[in-house]
Amino acid sequence: MFKMWNAFHFLFILSPFIFTVIFQIAFRKLDQEKKRIAGLVLSVLAVVILLLRNGEIFVKSGYKLDPEIIPLQICHFANFVLLFAFWKKSDVLFALAFCLNLPAAFISIIFANSLENYTTLVSFRAQAYLWGHMLIVSITLWALLNDFIHITNKSLIKTLLFIGAIYLVAIPVDTIMEAITDKQANYFYALYPEEGTPLEWFYDISEPVKILGMTFRPLYLLLTALLGLVVVMVFYGFYLFYYFLKEKNVLKHEKMKPSVNA
Repeated sequence: MFKMWNAFHFLFILSPFIFTVIFQIAFRKLDQEKKRIAGLVLSVLAVVILLLRNGEIFVKSGYKLDPEIIPLQICHFANFVLLFAFWKKSDVLFALAFCLNLPAAFISIIFANSLENYTTLVSFRAQAYLWGHMLIVSITLWALLNDFIHITNKSLIKTLLFIGAIYLVAIPVDTIMEAITDKQANYFYALYPEEGTPLEWFYDISEPVKILGMTFRPLYLLLTALLGLVVVMVFYGFYLFYYFLKEKNVLKHEKMKPSVNA
């Protein structure tokens, strides 16, 4: 059974970095196009794990529709973001993966409270949680190290607009799914907070309103959106800092090269 902050949990926290190093070593001799294909294959693997996990939920629920099997949760959606980012060579999707999906997945690794709900980790759903989140973080970091991620002001603005659109659409989708399944739906945390996060405080200080059959908390949505914006901008800052160090290192090596006329 999983326990927070034990040796296995700390190993889980380190696992994305370990696998990033493994990917870096394993694919280091490939050219850029073959590395892109490798990233595509890894992303397909992550999607397959997610689909098998959702299939298991569907079967165990008696072949009934369940909000859990619709991959619109931030981390579940991230698998498809990476898949299409490598496939379409999309700067916007790579920016989304790095600035939002990566931190969301890593937070789910650090605060993996939901794993404590499983009586054993030797189950497909628990293993899907472990490998799914680890792959999201490690594939994205590997993409950064191999120059697949290019975030410009233009692509960042498009990414923010895309995130905002999905966030707003999540409200009616959550409402419809709850009406159809009679179960709680919470895609992109649009209706309810994640336990143990600042979202709980945002939720508690907010008052619900009902518009067109949808019940939501405007202040909660606004504060959650602002927090998401801060996360995106912080990771954009990490991206800029990484490339500043990379360019500085490249220039340093260029200066150290012997002159042709020497």
